[in-house]
Amino acid sequence: MVRTFRGNHTIYQSCGNTRELGTAFIVMGDMQRRVIGWWPIDERMCRLRIKGRFFNFSIINVHSPHSGSTDGDKDAFYEQLKREYDRKFKRSGRPGGGSQTISKFSAHQQTNEIGLRLIDFAASKNMAIRSTFFQHNLPYRYTWRSPQQTESQIDHVLIDGRPSSDISDVRTYRGANIDSDHYLVMVKLRPKLSVINNVWYRRTPRYNLERLKQPDVASAYVQKLKAALPDEGELDEAPLEDCWSTVKAAINDAAESTIGYVERNRWNEWFDEEYRTVLAKKNAVRAVMLQQGTRQNVERYKQKRKQLTRLFREKKRRLKEAECEDMELLCRSQETRKFYQKLNASRNGFVPRAEICRERRRPLDGRT
Repeated sequence: MVRTFRGNHTIYQSCGNTRELGTAFIVMGDMQRRVIGWWPIDERMCRLRIKGRFFNFSIINVHSPHSGSTDGDKDAFYEQLKREYDRKFKRSGRPGGGSQTISKFSAHQQTNEIGLRLIDFAASKNMAIRSTFFQHNLPYRYTWRSPQQTESQIDHVLIDGRPSSDISDVRTYRGANIDSDHYLVMVKLRPKLSVINNVWYRRTPRYNLERLKQPDVASAYVQKLKAALPDEGELDEAPLEDCWSTVKAAINDAAESTIGYVERNRWNEWFDEEYRTVLAKKNAVRAVMLQQGTRQNVERYKQKRKQLTRLFREKKRRLKEAECEDMELLCRSQETRKFYQKLNASRNGFVPRAEICRERRRPLDGRT
């Protein structure tokens, strides 16, 4: 599923029918134009391909089975991962050997069965676990906080052995708070990406034609348009293309100055100043909990999370009630078109935009 948002970012999500598993990529800003392929494999795995200047990048995001999973699930996961890795190097060949698989800067001195499986896979494919190569303080190596408030390093970054030095740093940033028990892992990559045309397509704004129903606005628009249009004699003498350009500029100038444009609807009207204040307090309490993980600080953070969740649900409920009142008002005033537009938007919710990708030597593939 591909979701493109107005905040200039795209989410490529691969998930199952339940909310237990799932992997995703969030691509932001100019990087969206460098995406040349995305493959949702299953609920535990997906692959993204980025266009580079000298060579392209294939990034595989995986969610490995935990230590409580069965051996069958673990074996099936690594078999699928090996197939996807081998498919990536089908044309270009395997990288050369001689690189170091793991370094001494891991957060743990001993590893469990899951870690040994990861090391075996990396060694068999001549990969380097770069998240163990950089010396940081222990808090910046831990990636997961358990419900018992213990921390460990379970999120890792792997890269092929030949270009392994392209990753210059891997560490966690504990300040990013997304209500997850995992910390944000940041990777610094040095290779240059492709240079892409910086001209973005901007959607043409729509004029607020509803304002023409007001007599004063319609009269002002007519007067403005008459003053902007040239005489008929000038239009007859001018070429056809110049004539149309002059008329078009006059219409646009008159409409922009008198009618104006349609304002874009805000989908997150519940995210107001009150919500920002409570969110900032929750983040402050979380920062204190990360510095001093006492029972009192942990309990305070749980209370702030519950308070924010209750506030979020209350604001969403109020927003739904306001939408119902607007639809009822439109129905009474016989605004049929606007009524059904709001009704369909309320029924369907968010509908992701369809993406069409052309893979090499394959037909067009439509994904949503």
